[in-house]
Amino acid sequence: MRVGVVTGLAREEDCLKGLAKAGEPFDSFSGSGPERARAGAQALLAAGAEALMSFGLAGGLSSNAVAGTVVLGTEVIFGDQRHIVSKTWLQNIREATATDLNVLEGSVAGCDTVVPTAVEKSALHKRTGALVCDMESHSVAHVAIGAGVPLMIVRAVSDAHNREIPRWVLSSIRPDGSVRIGPMLGNLARHPWALPRFFVLARETSSAFDALSRVARLLGPGLGLP
Repeated sequence: MRVGVVTGLAREEDCLKGLAKAGEPFDSFSGSGPERARAGAQALLAAGAEALMSFGLAGGLSSNAVAGTVVLGTEVIFGDQRHIVSKTWLQNIREATATDLNVLEGSVAGCDTVVPTAVEKSALHKRTGALVCDMESHSVAHVAIGAGVPLMIVRAVSDAHNREIPRWVLSSIRPDGSVRIGPMLGNLARHPWALPRFFVLARETSSAFDALSRVARLLGPGLGLP
């Protein structure tokens, strides 16, 4: 079975590089936000994928989900909808990642926009009980459930529940997740007092990418699919 992997950022997709060889069983698509994720999931199914995985970074909602934590989603919550992942696929990934990685299992909250502040994260956690949130998993889940194919969610925490993402950082990122260098440098020049917080966020985000890359290597090209 071929796995279709949807990521929000091109750099998340890069964590899978080195796994794929001709004929091996996964394809990937990167596109930030629910609409692009939905379109990507549909395109992957049309290209022959028989299972869908949401793979990438997430914002922490629980105090347990510190930066660099890998979260294996058991379900994705969006409004009054709850979509459950494949239990056998989850079990395979649980066993494959039972190393020195910091791994949690629990609910993922789907969001249509970034949740940048600690106050907003706290409110979302109280409302859903989810460990983390992201903008792609609920769309991938909707497509997977509609098509009757297995679903899995693997996310790494880039910003903990008490960490805030400055809005000027968000404005410097393109829809595909790449950084607009000019605007980013300009924003840093206009907000020099925010440099320490920016470097902490960059370091924690890097730890999340490292965790994603390690998970990909542990799972291999089949990505743990039974």
